[in-house]
Amino acid sequence: MRASLDPLPLRELLALLLAGASGDGWQVREDDHWCHVTPRSHPARVQGWKLHISATWLSAPTVLHRAAQVLLGRSCAFKFAGSMRRVIELTSKNAERSQAGKFITVYPRDDEELRALAPILDQATAGLPGPAVLSDRPVRPGSLVHYRYGTFHGVPVLTNDGWFESRLEAPDGALVADARRPWFSPPPWTTLPFEGSPGRSADRPAKPRPVLLDGRFRVAKALTQTARGGVYRAVDQQTGARVVVKQARAHISGLSHVGDARDALRHEAEMLSRLAGVAPAVVALFEQGDRLFLAVEELTGQPLRGWVRARWQAAPDTGLPTDEAVAIGRQLANLVETVHQQGLVFRDLTPGNVMVADGGELRLIDAELATPPGTWVAQAHTPGFAAPEVLAGPAVGPAPGPAADHFALGVLLCHIVTGGPAALPPDTPTSVTDGDTAAGRSITDRLTLLLRYAAVDNPAAARLAPAILGLTAADPAQRWDLDRLRGHLSEPAPAAPAPADGAAAAGRLCPDRQAQLLTDGVAHLVTALAAAPGERLIRNSPQVARADPGNVQYGAAGVLGVLVRANELLDAADLATTVTRVARWLDARRTAVPKLLPGLYFGRSGTAWALHTAARHLTDEAMAERALELAAAIPVEWPNCDITHGTAGAGMASLQLWTQTKEPAFRARVDTAVDHLLERVEVSTDGDVCWRVPADFDSRLAGAASYGFAHGVAGIATFLLAAARATGRADARTLAVQAGQTLVRAAVRRAGAAYWPNELTGPTDADLRYHWCHGASGVGTFLVRLWRETGEETYRELAHEAAVMVRRGRWLVGTSYCHGLAGDGEFLLDLAAASDPGAPYHGWAAESAACLYARHARRDGRMVVSDELTTRLPLDFGTGLAGVVGFLLRLRHGGPRWWLCDVPEQP
Repeated sequence: MRASLDPLPLRELLALLLAGASGDGWQVREDDHWCHVTPRSHPARVQGWKLHISATWLSAPTVLHRAAQVLLGRSCAFKFAGSMRRVIELTSKNAERSQAGKFITVYPRDDEELRALAPILDQATAGLPGPAVLSDRPVRPGSLVHYRYGTFHGVPVLTNDGWFESRLEAPDGALVADARRPWFSPPPWTTLPFEGSPGRSADRPAKPRPVLLDGRFRVAKALTQTARGGVYRAVDQQTGARVVVKQARAHISGLSHVGDARDALRHEAEMLSRLAGVAPAVVALFEQGDRLFLAVEELTGQPLRGWVRARWQAAPDTGLPTDEAVAIGRQLANLVETVHQQGLVFRDLTPGNVMVADGGELRLIDAELATPPGTWVAQAHTPGFAAPEVLAGPAVGPAPGPAADHFALGVLLCHIVTGGPAALPPDTPTSVTDGDTAAGRSITDRLTLLLRYAAVDNPAAARLAPAILGLTAADPAQRWDLDRLRGHLSEPAPAAPAPADGAAAAGRLCPDRQAQLLTDGVAHLVTALAAAPGERLIRNSPQVARADPGNVQYGAAGVLGVLVRANELLDAADLATTVTRVARWLDARRTAVPKLLPGLYFGRSGTAWALHTAARHLTDEAMAERALELAAAIPVEWPNCDITHGTAGAGMASLQLWTQTKEPAFRARVDTAVDHLLERVEVSTDGDVCWRVPADFDSRLAGAASYGFAHGVAGIATFLLAAARATGRADARTLAVQAGQTLVRAAVRRAGAAYWPNELTGPTDADLRYHWCHGASGVGTFLVRLWRETGEETYRELAHEAAVMVRRGRWLVGTSYCHGLAGDGEFLLDLAAASDPGAPYHGWAAESAACLYARHARRDGRMVVSDELTTRLPLDFGTGLAGVVGFLLRLRHGGPRWWLCDVPEQP
């Protein structure tokens, strides 16, 4: 059983303090993270200077006790992190840098009260530990009490990108973002409540000055920045060698028995010294202020995660060459053996903690979790790589034995030969079983299923499958040791695991499994929506909580569209009732947003489309009319021209509604959208076209231009082509063809496959080459339609190469519509519908379904597919289950592409 993280529940401590508080009464409100404490007579302020009080896991109860006594005595509103678990999150390395350490937030009535409270709270909490709050300024050096200007209640807005946020109101009435930067950056119109400099701009940090650490290490570049501290590339001025310098801030990432990040960094330096030869050499360990720094030699090469992805992208359709996989396996076994010979267990063997040097040799990095077995430690792990005994063990307890590293090694080998995410969403144990998949399955059962499909056309997966399964046995005593692993790697290649059926033999999902994955997904949607509360029908992911609850991407419209088609095609319990209830929910809130945004996915154009489709399905004429009224009220001309957020999205919905109703008003809206896109197009000297979001537009996409479907050329041109077919407008067709030629020239074509840079300026750090939003499946979605329209073979060839890229990436990507298998599979179905019956694309789509099936979780006896992070189960269309169900519906039953208007040419 795990040790409790709440030995002293903070809410109970508050209750004791409230029992003795005077005043006119208090209101206490709790949410998922915070406990809000407000006196009944407290004024509601939009914004102003507020205080943040930091704490550690150990000091939080005392800080709350002392600070709350002051605040309750003065009838001042505040909130605090409602649990020790939340305190740990706020002081972990994974906390948002600008938010780290903010244990208590104080909302004074005015600046006079703020100035009065700050020194009293500082004195009350003096001497207690807590991290510095980077977005704030301390009231004195070393104080736990900090101040910052920001929203109290703020002015709620729906941004042009479709997100709800609270904004500040400038003196001229303009609403501006409450920019939370990891440095002190008050708005320029404010007057500081205490003496001090005005801070740095929130728009962009000042140009960094050269930094010399310890009088020796000149910083060249920041590699990463986390709440715990930065990691920097630097040059050792004494030797001229390149080094990596890791920083550790005080009171971050600390539990009672291991201290804070500084102690962890000292421990890492000791572990690296013990692992000399297979890990970076320690150059120096030094303090500067209250921060600790560790300088180590810089290893040339790349993390194993990047190496695996690059090798998979360069490999043919059969994946990583077997000899390379076997060679990597041998090197990894030697690394782990060296760790164990030093009397250590590494505890965090992951693709990010192994470096592949330029010469191909492997080295270990980030040894902060390494420790002798049995040492008293905090349980820590990377999701997917922790052995069952680690997950079942206490939060604090003895470090595991070497078998835990053997388990991680098995998962790491699985990642190498499949290329995909290592984490599998947890099953919910029940008594239900079905053939080779049982609820509450062991990790061995789940990896067996994964490898059964991966090994069909992947010799390396077949070769290493026995080793992977042997290393990941649930019982540590049954796991292979390193000698047995090396022996296996020296033996002749064994036969691949026997496939479950004929379809699996081809790497595809058999019809029965397709049907079950589909019906179980629909049943889970119905069950989950049955208890959906209040103003958010869908609320089980961080993105959904901030998004328009009625849109297609994260809201009810996307789910409703899938449910309607499912109800037309399937005989599922309670499905018709759910369609009616969701449609009525959405209808009642169709205009319940501060403004109507035009985007098809992030705006209300998709809402009108989904609601009108549902109303026709339900034969509810009044609802259908309201949906048309909503659509007519949505703006068409918009600074952002794309499908997801802007003009092309509004145009696509208008085109769909015009084809259904023949109402002239919607034909006029289509023409308006086309005219706007003609006006806004940018044409280069080479004839390439793009639509750039204006740099001064209030949007995270400001200044961007993309080739992809969601935000760029492919999506906009898809609307233009559909509009041209429906209306006969030659100018729309001409521009669509010009867009196609742009995409032909921009394609990156390698080994029979094609993809596109994320943006017109070239590749970015994010590799989105496969996906609907930016990559091959989204661009291919347009190219297949352009081929059908023009008959031009170049577009068919390039669409085929995009499909090859999508197929090659099926084991590397997540599951969702936006960034994964569901959206990629939809494009393959488009190409299948446009091609001769003997073309392979429908079979390739069935392979994508097999990848979904191989990663499924069991929930309440049902097979369900998690989101793109493989750890959660949201319901939305863009990143969750509804998008997966939509793909499976179309795979099994055919039908049109989601949210596209593939209309016939007008006579």
